[in-house]
Amino acid sequence: MTQLVQQHELHPGTLRKERRKYLRIQAAIPVEFTAEGAAAATHAQTADISVGGCYVEMNFTLPVGTHVDMALWLGEEKLWVNAKVVTHHPYFGNGFAFVDVPEETRSRLMRYLSQYT
Repeated sequence: MTQLVQQHELHPGTLRKERRKYLRIQAAIPVEFTAEGAAAATHAQTADISVGGCYVEMNFTLPVGTHVDMALWLGEEKLWVNAKVVTHHPYFGNGFAFVDVPEETRSRLMRYLSQYT
């Protein structure tokens, strides 16, 4: 599996190595997720997504460390992943990392995302 390492210029003349392992793609993919202990699912869409995770803009946000069961709607296909909240921006959104993703699920996601590159 190819991993992308990018560098970003923070200030003129300074570079920082990108921490993300996978290329992020700006795409509005419908998602639904249920946080641990929640009675109902939340429906939203991604602002960006990669094979390793996604960012979901929403007013209602979850604390870092919260685990969720997340469904990604890839066209007509519903792909389930386990995810964990890794960033929390109150009243704006959450960053999710996909965890323990089976290789078949990861491959399906990679194939779907390849249409955006």
